[in-house]
Amino acid sequence: MKLIELIETIQQHHPEVGETAIVKALNRAQDDFTAKTEIIEAIAEDVLVEDKRWYDLDPGMLTLKKVEIDDISIKRLINPPKEGDKT
Repeated sequence: MKLIELIETIQQHHPEVGETAIVKALNRAQDDFTAKTEIIEAIAEDVLVEDKRWYDLDPGMLTLKKVEIDDISIKRLINPPKEGDKT
């Protein structure tokens, strides 16, 4: 279905709802669906810095599936780091 068809269908049942509100709701529903189904995958790259342990990731990334450094797969952290550990 195209966007205009979705809007028209929703307005048949909810004529008081404006087009902008419907588009925003459909976008939220799409984001929620893609997050829950993990249908969209992304790859992030960063430059390694000596003695740097923590790196910021795109907040849109919800799950890490694997980490590789120079084509070497890094094992998943089993225990969470100690509180306040920023080394």
